Amino acid sequence: MTGFSFEKCYGLLVSILIFAALQGCSSEDRPEQIAHFCETLTAVNNGSVDTTSLSELAGHALVVKTLLDAAPPSINPDLERLHTTIDDWASAVDGDRPMIDTFQQLSDPRLVGSEGRLTDYIAAQCGLNLGGAPWHEDVPIEEAPLCPGWPRVGTPLTFNFFPNLPDIAGSNYFSNSFFISTWAHRFGLDSFRGAFVVEPGGRVEFQGQYPQARYFAFHPNDMDLNNLDTLRDGELNPDPEFRNPFTDESAPGAGQYYTATLEFSAPPSEPRPNTSYVGEKKQGGANRFVMNLLRMYHIDAGNMPGSGSVPLPAVTIYDAQGNEQFAAPECELFADGPDVVSSDRRFPALPVLDHRAQQIPGWSTSSNFEAPSDTLANADVQYLSTYYSSRFADLLVVRGKYLSAPDTRGGESPASANQVRLYNMCTYNFWNGSANHCLLDNQLQRDAQGFYTLVISASENKPDNLKQQQATWLDWGPYLDGQLSYRYVYRENPIVQAIAAAVMGEAVSPDLVDYVPVAMHCDRDLFEQGGWSACREAELRR
Repeated sequence: MTGFSFEKCYGLLVSILIFAALQGCSSEDRPEQIAHFCETLTAVNNGSVDTTSLSELAGHALVVKTLLDAAPPSINPDLERLHTTIDDWASAVDGDRPMIDTFQQLSDPRLVGSEGRLTDYIAAQCGLNLGGAPWHEDVPIEEAPLCPGWPRVGTPLTFNFFPNLPDIAGSNYFSNSFFISTWAHRFGLDSFRGAFVVEPGGRVEFQGQYPQARYFAFHPNDMDLNNLDTLRDGELNPDPEFRNPFTDESAPGAGQYYTATLEFSAPPSEPRPNTSYVGEKKQGGANRFVMNLLRMYHIDAGNMPGSGSVPLPAVTIYDAQGNEQFAAPECELFADGPDVVSSDRRFPALPVLDHRAQQIPGWSTSSNFEAPSDTLANADVQYLSTYYSSRFADLLVVRGKYLSAPDTRGGESPASANQVRLYNMCTYNFWNGSANHCLLDNQLQRDAQGFYTLVISASENKPDNLKQQQATWLDWGPYLDGQLSYRYVYRENPIVQAIAAAVMGEAVSPDLVDYVPVAMHCDRDLFEQGGWSACREAELRR
């Protein structure tokens, strides 16, 4: 038996410490790796990646892949997660993977951590720090819902982060999901994987009060996240002895009841009023899952969480024979205040280029990054988006003729005669996803000719002559670039259809041309010298 040797133990200990130290050194980023990554990031943010032949999401994926190929070891896993997420999203757009799986991937709070660590690394090693609010993953905690019939809630305090691209000008979202199954029903399950169980041929009834808001509707979506038939405010007949304030200007604004129904069967030749048939997918075939959203846009109470000053609707589930299986009464979700539900999740200001921004801004009418799936977009909304970047100028200036819409916050009825029900505009950054600033139509300043001018900039570049120019300012936040999105309701409105056609290059009648927004990059000095017209002249000379 070998005896104890202090020298041997000491030598072994030294060897272990040296090995551990070498292991630690091997995981550190070498100076030349850091320099290469920072140089690559600078080139990317100067537009070095050619995405002209790619779709929106494929372009974003290529930008991240370029950074990933230059990544030092310490940030490789986070860039890999970001690239995989965007690349999988692009694959879903191409139909190569289920959109519902991709949506869950995009909603994973670990994505926040990856973006956050990347942002911190770029600030520390590359000296590029855009500021903004501190990032926070905020892993959700499973708790019993405050309103059993409406387990998920999206408000300006809970929903304003990637990938939602929400509207925070008083818009609120409430949802429930339904798993369509005979076997689950027969086993007595009332819920499965977070969804209520409904057997084929069953139905769900929602009895509620018309909210005090500019717009509301029930939006059922199938298992592919495609829109099924919407049950919208003005088309929901009131219950007996009540009136619909969205069609009757003289109706009281509160205390008026309706009943909306989801039927879990195929649409009949003669559908019933107030009913959406959700047993078949939009593209055909049996449907097995429904995600139903109750959207309320621009509640009259203001830009805050709320359900339109009325309780959330009662929810009752019936089987195919008409027997009641589940019932939840009307629910005052915000009885204890608007912040009764909230989220601390915050994405960082990741300093990476949005490749979609061009010197002369173009427009997109897509609601879902060109995906074949509607991806929970609002079927009643015509979306219109353009993209801007500090690479090109300090400001984005947008000019168009004002469309009249009911000022329900000012006491006007949503049923009153106007050109459109509503439109709004919000600014976003792709990597962050939160709405920086949203405005409602009647918040726009108008000149004597009935035109509005939007000026979008970082706060430090806000022009001094906005009042003189009768212009309205929107904040693009602490980002390199961003996205301006309009929402018009309803999308089948002839004026709205003309605007969408015009930005896609189609001819429209002369009396509607002025309503089509025109966007241009512009330097702050030029705007302060000559307003929007000087910016337009400069763009035409390019």
